Amino acid sequence: MILFNPRQTCLWIHRYTGLVMAAFLIMAGITGALLAFHDELDDIFNQRLAVVEQAQTPPLSIATLHDKVIKRYPEYGFSTMPAVIEPNRAVIFAIDKYKGDIKVEPKPLFQEIYINPYTADIIGARDKDEWAWRNTMWKVFWLHRELLLGDIGKLILGIVALVWTINCFIGFYLTLPRTVKKNYVSRQEPAKKRASLLKRWLPAWKIRRNTNTFKLNYDVHHAFGLWLWLMFFVIAWSSVGFNLQQVYKPVMQAVVGLEGREGKTNKSNPSGKSAVQPLTASKTLSNENDVDVVNKANSIDYLSKQADIAAQQNGLSVTQLLGMRWVEEDNQWQLRFTTNKDIGKKGGASSITVNASGGSVERVNFSYQSASFGSKTDQWLSTLHMGHISQGAGHLLYQIFLALIGLAVAILSGTGVYLWYKGRQQRLKAAKKYKRQSLELISITPYQQSLDDLDG
Repeated sequence: MILFNPRQTCLWIHRYTGLVMAAFLIMAGITGALLAFHDELDDIFNQRLAVVEQAQTPPLSIATLHDKVIKRYPEYGFSTMPAVIEPNRAVIFAIDKYKGDIKVEPKPLFQEIYINPYTADIIGARDKDEWAWRNTMWKVFWLHRELLLGDIGKLILGIVALVWTINCFIGFYLTLPRTVKKNYVSRQEPAKKRASLLKRWLPAWKIRRNTNTFKLNYDVHHAFGLWLWLMFFVIAWSSVGFNLQQVYKPVMQAVVGLEGREGKTNKSNPSGKSAVQPLTASKTLSNENDVDVVNKANSIDYLSKQADIAAQQNGLSVTQLLGMRWVEEDNQWQLRFTTNKDIGKKGGASSITVNASGGSVERVNFSYQSASFGSKTDQWLSTLHMGHISQGAGHLLYQIFLALIGLAVAILSGTGVYLWYKGRQQRLKAAKKYKRQSLELISITPYQQSLDDLDG
């Protein structure tokens, strides 16, 4: 009768799925460490376009720069604008995402336009799909995101991320102390008191010094996996969310109540308008009979003031302006920004929408208010993965931490392969020894049998 051993089964799964994933995780860990500093490294590789010499005169307005760009490239749409100008950096205008039929409208030859904020000279255009030195970090990103293989690579990494997520729990289980069966203890030998579970588990959290290479790799594999377990799980499961939505969504809906886009709109806002009422203060700043009270020239100042008013009324403060967007079909301006209670700069950011004709505030969305528990969990997972969190020194510290996590993923995979290789060597050595002993036993047995017959 063959007995099922859950620990041996989990060890086998952990060992061989880890081997299959090793190359992918080493690649993802190293590229992830680089992507923690994506913007900083991208400026280095793309220095010719991104960096400008700061002039003595103040920079031109974003509206002026935007006019220059659309005049130079009238065939493309530029409905978004940056909200701030950073010193020594070119202002970047992104071309609207291509949504048309390629037979009717040609796909843009580039995605970004760089312009000098002090002189309004267009420095150049950038095609992120081009294999060029300036696109190094974008190639690193697409390697990390989809293996440079498009949807096929995305699916492969999604499956790897799902297996990695499951392996996080299996690996955690394998670090727990073995359960010892109660054996018969003779009456002459008193039973020894066993140490507590935590005390027996403690060595798995430590890395021994002055030891051999195998034990060092073994300790690193165990200790890194335990100390960084929560972050590994966050990275693994959020990767499933990025690449394998057909698995991620149902699980998140069942566990944390993640809602779809329709569910969010219907629950928080049945009428389709903002749950936050239009601000009273905004009406005093505008006249609904005026035409284009809010235009390109004053849009950033106007909307940022409205955002400050809305934030103060809700006990918040605006911490960063992210970008402006013109919605022509609705004749509205939208500003994205972060508050001191928002989760991140992407899905967790807040926004305000203003009618251009009258200047009235149509919608205000504070992310921390409108998001359900499931949505906040989803935002935290993606924000922690991408590093779009905090500002200044806090952001830098998290970037360093995220880069170290990426290296730790690569180290964990590398040590896992090493442990498997050394274990395989030992297993092959033991198998050869057993085979040799078996052959010796077979050759000796007939001779011994003949001696036994003579003695008989």
